[in-house]
Amino acid sequence: MSKRKWRRGPKILSLDELVRQEVVFWRDKPQPHGWFMSWQFKMAADAIGRDGVIYYAMPARAKTRFSDEDVIRAERRMHTALTLEGRKELIAILNRFDRGHGDVDDVIDAYEDTPGY
Repeated sequence: MSKRKWRRGPKILSLDELVRQEVVFWRDKPQPHGWFMSWQFKMAADAIGRDGVIYYAMPARAKTRFSDEDVIRAERRMHTALTLEGRKELIAILNRFDRGHGDVDDVIDAYEDTPGY
């Protein structure tokens, strides 16, 4: 039996965010982009938001002191790939530049201040 690649993250709150995802969680199961892109618009609109049932798919074994919401915020700011590997790489960057204090924006600032960025 293979190990899980994904775990459920925070709720997706907009259609813009939904269509940007490679994989999402529908209730408790990861679903690929093609599965949710074939839905009717009304069903998709009803499935997102605060009372919705769609969540971000987050890497299952990636460890960081930042919340899933912080990771998603960093992803938006850094424009990293919306894939499993992209999220793993983003978390690795956050961990590498984390000084143990401040918020995720402070870590991104430290990353962007490095030569070669």
